Amino acid sequence: MVALTNAIGALDLTKDLIPVEVAKGVLSTLSTILTVVKNTMQNKDDFAEIVSRCNKIAKSIERSTGGKLESEIDPTVTQALNELQRFIDDIEKTVKAKEHRAVTNQAFSASMDRESIAKWKDQLDYFLRMCDHELIVDTRMEIGDIARALKRGAEVQFESDCEPPPPRPCMFFGRDDLVREAVESLNTQHIVLVGPGGIGKSSIAKAILNEDAIVAKFKDRRFFVRFDDINASQVTHNTFIGRIAGALSLRSTLLSSVKRFLATGEAFLVFDNAETFQDAASDADSSRIAEIIDELGSLPSVTIMLTTRNRRVSVNLRYATIDVPALEASAARQAFTEIYPVDGFPVIVDGLLSALDFHPLSINLLAHVARENQWTLGELMRSWGEQQTHLLHVGGGKLRSLSATIEMSLKSSSIASLGNDAQRVMQIAAFLPQGINEKALQDFFPDIANIRFVVDTLCRLSLMYRKLGAYTMLSPIRMHILGTHQGRDIPSVDLTHVRRHYYTQLEDLTYRDDGGVWIGTEDANLERLIAHDLSRATHEDMAIICHACYHFINQLHLHKQRPISLHSLILGLPDGNRSTTLSSFLKSVPRPRSGQAPSYGKASCVFALGLLADGLASVTESIDLYEAAKRLHLLDRDHDRAALCLEYTAIQYTYLGKVADAERTLQEALTMRRKYRVLSSDNAAAINLHLGNIMIRRGRPRDALVLLASAREYFERSGDNTNSLSWAMWLYGEVELSSGNCLAARRHFAARLSLHTRMNDDVGQSSSLLDLSTVEVAEGNIAEAHKLLQDAFMLATGGKGTHEACAALWYRATLASDEDDFTFARNLLRRVHAELATFGGRSDVTIPIATYISARNELFAQDYRLARELFLRAVEYSKEQSIISYEARSTRMKLEAPEL
Repeated sequence: MVALTNAIGALDLTKDLIPVEVAKGVLSTLSTILTVVKNTMQNKDDFAEIVSRCNKIAKSIERSTGGKLESEIDPTVTQALNELQRFIDDIEKTVKAKEHRAVTNQAFSASMDRESIAKWKDQLDYFLRMCDHELIVDTRMEIGDIARALKRGAEVQFESDCEPPPPRPCMFFGRDDLVREAVESLNTQHIVLVGPGGIGKSSIAKAILNEDAIVAKFKDRRFFVRFDDINASQVTHNTFIGRIAGALSLRSTLLSSVKRFLATGEAFLVFDNAETFQDAASDADSSRIAEIIDELGSLPSVTIMLTTRNRRVSVNLRYATIDVPALEASAARQAFTEIYPVDGFPVIVDGLLSALDFHPLSINLLAHVARENQWTLGELMRSWGEQQTHLLHVGGGKLRSLSATIEMSLKSSSIASLGNDAQRVMQIAAFLPQGINEKALQDFFPDIANIRFVVDTLCRLSLMYRKLGAYTMLSPIRMHILGTHQGRDIPSVDLTHVRRHYYTQLEDLTYRDDGGVWIGTEDANLERLIAHDLSRATHEDMAIICHACYHFINQLHLHKQRPISLHSLILGLPDGNRSTTLSSFLKSVPRPRSGQAPSYGKASCVFALGLLADGLASVTESIDLYEAAKRLHLLDRDHDRAALCLEYTAIQYTYLGKVADAERTLQEALTMRRKYRVLSSDNAAAINLHLGNIMIRRGRPRDALVLLASAREYFERSGDNTNSLSWAMWLYGEVELSSGNCLAARRHFAARLSLHTRMNDDVGQSSSLLDLSTVEVAEGNIAEAHKLLQDAFMLATGGKGTHEACAALWYRATLASDEDDFTFARNLLRRVHAELATFGGRSDVTIPIATYISARNELFAQDYRLARELFLRAVEYSKEQSIISYEARSTRMKLEAPEL
C-alpha cells in the first residue's frame, strides 16, 4: 500500500513538472490505474512489478522531456509515448471494468489474474526501453567524454550533468546596448547589475547568459543561482553554499567541492536577487557569505555577475557596476503593445507609460490588467486618472512604480467585486514562500465561499500564478504585499486558519506516514510559519509551538533532509519546559493527543536539530547540538532523554574514530541512567551494543563478544527492535571476521540477511550483502564478491539507500584496483557521484571515502602525481568532516606515493 501511495504521488508530481501534453497524458493514466489498484484490487502484491515499471517510466519521461518543448522531443520518444498511451488506455479500461463489476456486485474488492499482469509488465518493459532510447545515446556520448578526460588526467569525479542556464526571454525590448556593454566588461572584470525591483535585471542577466560570445567562452559552464524564492531571514552561509551547489548539480555542499568544481574550467556564475543574501539572517552569516563571494571571484577561472537592488558590493574584487535604467519610450511602448495591442494614439500611450517611469514590470502588469478587463484606451486612461494622484511620487520607496501598478490592479473592477477577500488571499500567499496549496484553500479560507473564483481572478490578472499545485506570486509583488520595503516582514492578516491547518497536519503525520509527500511540498511554508510563531512565543505558548517545531524537524529528518534556519530562534527560547496554557494567537491550535508526552519544549527541538545535522552528515554540529540538548534536559530533570543525548553523541564520536571519547561518553550515560533509575533493559542492551562496537575498534574481540551476547539475547527475546538486532548480528560477524573465522562470520551475516528479507527491507538486504562480500574476499572468492556487490547495488538503488549503493560501488572499485583493472575502478568511482546526484544522502561523508579510494587506485596505477593530489584532497575533505580515520589513512598513503 505504501509503495502504491508513493508511486501515485510521484506520478502526479512528475506530471506537474512536465510541460509536454503527451507525457502528461501518459503519467495521468498510469496514476489512474494505480489508484484503482490501490482502492479496489485485492491482490495488490501481484502489482508490485507494475508499480516498479510505472516509477521507472516516470523517471524516464522526466529525463527525456523535462524542460523541453514539444518540438524539441526526440521523435522516437514521442512515438513511444503515443504507443504507450494507447496500450495503457486498454489497461485502464480493464481495471476500471473490474472495479465497476465489484461495485455493481456490492463487493469490497476485485482481483486481476496474474497472467494479464505479467503481460502488462513485459509490454511496459518494451515501452520503457523505447522511451530510454535518447538517454542511452546521451549516456554513451558522456562515457566517451569521461574516458577522454581521464586520459588527459582531468578530474571529473565531482562533476555531474549540469542544468542548462535559463533561455533568453522571449519578450525583451530596448536592452541590446546594455547587454553589449555588460558582455564587453565581462572580458576583464566581474559585473554588478543594480536597479530597483522589477526593472528587468534578471531578464538582462538571462539575455547575457545566452549571448554568442558568452556561450562560446563558457559553453555549458554557465550557471544561474536564484535567490528570488527565499527570504533574507532564511539565508545562512550554509544555505548560500547549498544554492550554488544545487545550480552546479553537485550533491556536496562543501565549499571546497564547489571551488574544486569551478576551478576545473572557465565558469560564469550569475547570482540573481543578490540583495537576499547581502541582508542575511545574521551579521556573521552576511560576513561569511561576502568572504565566499570573494573566494569564488578570486579563482582565475570564475567570472561573477550579481543582480541586486543593493549597491553594497565587495571591495576585494574588481566589479563594473552597471545601473539598469528604465526603458526608453519606444521600447516601453513595444513592451506594452505586445500584451495590449493599441492602434494609433502613441502620444497617449507614451504619456501613460511615462507616468509609470517606464518601469518594465509595472508596464507588464498594467498591460495585463487592461487586456484582462478588456478596457478601451479611454477606460484605461480614466482608471489611471482616478489613482495616479497619490500612487506616483519620488522617494516613496524602492517599488514606487510597481506599487502604483499593483494598487491599480487591485482597484480594477474584477478585483473590486471581490471585496476584501482578494487582499486576504494575497497576504497569505505572500507570507508563504511555497504559496497556497490548492488542496488547502478551503482550510485557509473557510469563510470565503467562492475561494477558487478569487484565486482564479488573481491569476488572470497576473497578481498570482499556479505552480506545481499551489497558488503563488512573483517576488516583487510578494514584497509589495508584505511591505518589506518599509522594514516589515509580518503579515497584517490573521493566520489563525493557516496555523490550524498546518499544526493539525503535523499532528496527524505522527500517526500516519505518507512517504514524505506532504512535507516535501510544504516544508518552506511550515518553516516560515514556525519561525514566525517562535519569534512571538510567550512562556504559555512554548509547549505547543515546540511540539509542532519538533515534529516538523523530525519529518524533515525522515523525508527531506536539508539545512533550516530555525537554530537561532530555538536556541534563543527561554530554558525549561513551560505551561501548556494557550495564549490568544494559539487558541485554535489542537493540543497534543492524549497519551503523548506533554513535555515538548526547547530541549526536544534542540535534540531534533541534532538528529537533522546527523542526517546531513554535519557530525561536529550534531555533537554540539546533542550536548546543548543534554544540558536542557538536565534543567528539566529529564535524565532519560539527557542520557539518550549522550548515547547519540557517543555514536558520532565512534564514527569519527574518537573511540576513547565515545567510551567515556557511554560510561557517563550508563552512570546517569543507574543513578536516576532510568536504565531499562532496552537501554542497557543498546549501550552494550555501542560498547561492543567500541571494543571491536579497540582490538578487544573477547570483551566485545561478552557485551554483544547480552545485547543480542535481549533483542532476540523482546522481538520489538529489529534494527538493534540487525546491528548486533552485524557486529558479531565483524568480530568473527576480524578473528579469521569466516564460517562463523558468514553465519551471522546470513542471519542478518534473512532478517531484512523477512522485513522486505531492500536497504537492509543490501547492507547484509555488502557484509557477505567481505567474507568472500577473505576467502579469495573475488568473482563471487563482485556478484554480491552488484546485487547489493541493485537493492540499494531500488530502496533509495544512497550510502549502501555508494559503498557497493567503492568496494567493487577497491577490488578492481587490486586486480589492476584501473579503468573499471575509475568508472565505478564516477558512478558513486552519479548515485549521490540521483538519490541524495550523506554525500559529504561519502566524498572523503570515495576520494581516498580514487587516490589509492591512481597510486596502484602508478600515476603518482594524480595520486598525491587526490590524497591531499581526501585529507582536506576528511578534515572538513572531522573523519579522523580517513584523514590518517590519506596522510599516510600520501607519504607513500613517490615523488615524480
